Amino acid sequence: MSRSSIEISSFFSNMEQYGFFDTVEEHLPDEFTIIYEIARILEDKTHAIARALAPILELNDPSATDNNLDQILIPNVPEAKEYEADLIRSVTEVRYIYPAQHLLPEMVFLRRLAERSLWMPRARSPRNFRYQTESDRFAPDDRKQKVYILFDTSSSMRQHYRIHLAKAIVYLFLQQNQRELGTIFFRTFDLTVGELRTARDVPSYDRLISDVMHINAIGNGTVLQKALQTAIDDISHESQLSQSQILVVTDGVAHIDLERLKEQMGDHITVNTVKIGNARMHVDAKVIEDQVFQSSNDDAVRLRELMKQKRDIELQISTASGHLRQEALRSQLGLLQRQIDNLTERLGAFVSEHYGLEIQKLSAVYVNVDDIAPEEMFSLPEDKVSELEDLAESLLEALREEHQVEDIKRAAVLYDHLILLMKYNKIDASRFEKAAKELERTLDAILNKPTGSTEDLSISDLERMQLRNMLDVGSFKQKLSLAVLIRLLFLKLKRWWLARKQHRAFRTITGRTIRRR
Repeated sequence: MSRSSIEISSFFSNMEQYGFFDTVEEHLPDEFTIIYEIARILEDKTHAIARALAPILELNDPSATDNNLDQILIPNVPEAKEYEADLIRSVTEVRYIYPAQHLLPEMVFLRRLAERSLWMPRARSPRNFRYQTESDRFAPDDRKQKVYILFDTSSSMRQHYRIHLAKAIVYLFLQQNQRELGTIFFRTFDLTVGELRTARDVPSYDRLISDVMHINAIGNGTVLQKALQTAIDDISHESQLSQSQILVVTDGVAHIDLERLKEQMGDHITVNTVKIGNARMHVDAKVIEDQVFQSSNDDAVRLRELMKQKRDIELQISTASGHLRQEALRSQLGLLQRQIDNLTERLGAFVSEHYGLEIQKLSAVYVNVDDIAPEEMFSLPEDKVSELEDLAESLLEALREEHQVEDIKRAAVLYDHLILLMKYNKIDASRFEKAAKELERTLDAILNKPTGSTEDLSISDLERMQLRNMLDVGSFKQKLSLAVLIRLLFLKLKRWWLARKQHRAFRTITGRTIRRR
């Protein structure tokens, strides 16, 4: 492979699109190159997971009547917020009502609140006045589909590489639909809901992809209910988010109040979901008890009524004076208890079957994909193995000729990927090990080569000792710390550049050259 082959390599091209080269000296997620192999599987249209994800990845806006986007005018006037008067749809929207209604008498106000007859301004799609432009790179088109992505970062997403699969799905969704998509809104959620990120043009799309790739699954809970309510609230009350579809990417281990969310969504908000894996929530007596008092299910509502009647009867028994009256109340209480037991049993069976799966009923498009086994991710065809070997050899040849920072970054990233492949691909492990050892020796030599010419860079004794501990040639049990390696390299480059600048200034002023001892 030649220099041009390195530049057009799909591996390095994807790493650059993921934004890894830009942040390589700061931080990188664990086993970050797995996303490349998962994306390779998802791009294979014949693969079962790719076929299952087709309804999500291939965006189709049924409301679009003209898909020839080359012929339409591009809006270049900033959108204005537009609203129309509408009745509130839930109690949570009372904070948005027109202020004058707070002057109503208290009983009138409460009655209207109960009847949902209070008025509020509801956001609608703004009208855009357009003129033709020669470039649409920085010009968002508000007639295109808007998508609001909710991305699960709970700790359960760390299992079976689900966080990597989720990143690959979002990446391919954005890449494949960038032409059809308008504005993208993005939030993470775990124990809390993350801040809102927005992408409206190519540069902001690239930034969003990089942000997604650097996400870690560190949350200790999944507040899917709160995340959906936040998204619905944003879409309902912000003009620029109106008519957005919600796309949820999660492992589905969360419970939501289905009826309440449906009420808040109304007819103008659509939810689509990608559920990764087959994890189910454990249902115990405490969960069933909570559902009795919190669920809007008909059985739960009826059960709460019966339990209230039971408490009333028990109170009457304690105050009844006659024996016959007490016996009649106890008989009534026994009948009531049997009804409660039957309803509790039925509600328990319903909760056990449906608890944690409510998101499926809420979604217009629901896709459940299985976890990808590591053996499948890293089972590479011969041409891919040869391509990685040739890529490593080309990088080694380039680094022997010249120590370019970009090539050193590429070598470090490729080294990480080869170590990862060795871990799971036992068939080709020996071939990957050979290439990885050569890259490791080269990186070690670049950082430890004695300084004897203007091309060599200085390195402190402390850094030498640290790198010797990290770069244990021939031992792959401990992976090279890529972030530390590149950070030390950049510090080294900076010191070398400053020293060279000082030497030139000294030679210009004095006409003499500093000699090294």
